[in-house]
Amino acid sequence: MADTSVKFIHSGMTGAPVLNGVAAALIGVLDACLKDGFGIGTVDSITIAGGVATVQRSAGHPMEVGTVALIAGATVSGGDINGEQKVTAATSTTYQFDATGLANQTATGTITHKVAPLGWAKTGSGNLAAYKPTDPAATGCMLRVDDSGTTLARIRGFETMSDINTGLGLFPTDAAVSGGLYWPKSSSSDATARAWILVGDGRLFYLMVAYQSTAGQVFGFNHVFGDINAVKSPDAFACLVHGMVTSSGGTAGNNSAADFDDGNGTAQSTGTYLPRSYVGVGGNIAARKSFPLIVGSSGGKSGNTGMPYPNNADGGLYLSPYHVIDHASGVYRGVAPGLYAFPQMVGPTSFGSRDRLEGVSGYSGKVFRVVNSAVGCFAFDTTGPWR
Repeated sequence: MADTSVKFIHSGMTGAPVLNGVAAALIGVLDACLKDGFGIGTVDSITIAGGVATVQRSAGHPMEVGTVALIAGATVSGGDINGEQKVTAATSTTYQFDATGLANQTATGTITHKVAPLGWAKTGSGNLAAYKPTDPAATGCMLRVDDSGTTLARIRGFETMSDINTGLGLFPTDAAVSGGLYWPKSSSSDATARAWILVGDGRLFYLMVAYQSTAGQVFGFNHVFGDINAVKSPDAFACLVHGMVTSSGGTAGNNSAADFDDGNGTAQSTGTYLPRSYVGVGGNIAARKSFPLIVGSSGGKSGNTGMPYPNNADGGLYLSPYHVIDHASGVYRGVAPGLYAFPQMVGPTSFGSRDRLEGVSGYSGKVFRVVNSAVGCFAFDTTGPWR
């Protein structure tokens, strides 16, 4: 069966929540993607033939190839099709998923579907929310979001929280970034919709926002929260948060990959923090990220500098994973899974945002989706699992 732990969700899907320059708009997106799902509806039928289930909905649906659909209320003989299913084909009124092992039949019952969420939990209401993975293997760290602003939200991580305004193990602390990091939503305080893409699993997510009205499908890379794949086992503090350190995000000139494109430099990656060092004592620490194949110790940008594309030796396209390092000590903490940089000169014109990539060198069987910034692009593993 196909892995369904990784979800790739975006604003272009039917029924997706709108992100704009209005208070609580970001929380609406996070609620839908992390805990609720969206696009719920009753399907017309599900027919199984030759090990393939075909969902019919004449009113349309939000699914596309690679989407994880959540099916409920279906009864079939010889098995079960309820739960998460990865879409393998789609038209405007139908979509399909694998039903290997089930006899040809038509499912009965009042059957509903929706785009499956990542499976996180939420506390808080209105303009304030805190999100936490429900995966028992997670560190348990929580993301607090203050979405009372229009163009920007304020976010920070907590090791634990007793209520929406109280917690322990703050990262970053006020001493590091007073009031927390910034996550841009829109360059203007209005209801103009902004494109967004969220990709993640039950323990970490990346959110990319095209927060300038003129940016189209050019996304800013400033929204990250969740557990990395730590090299130390266990590492109860291997939780990463990334955002802007000033309120200049979301304005002209900030729709680039500049905050998320490091090569092998030794400087702190601005706006990147972990709750504690690898020894598990003290408070929040600054982190730095490294995409090792990007050429140059500074100024390297994913897809914009480095080796030629296609690679002259073999015509290949290569990817470089995202490594996380404790900044002060230089200790390697692990990999932030799912996100890859292009160490070749690909550039934002080589691929469109949400393009599918297959046959990438060293990643046989994997399907990646591209997200463009103003200067380069990144790829996300949507096949999974990440862990």
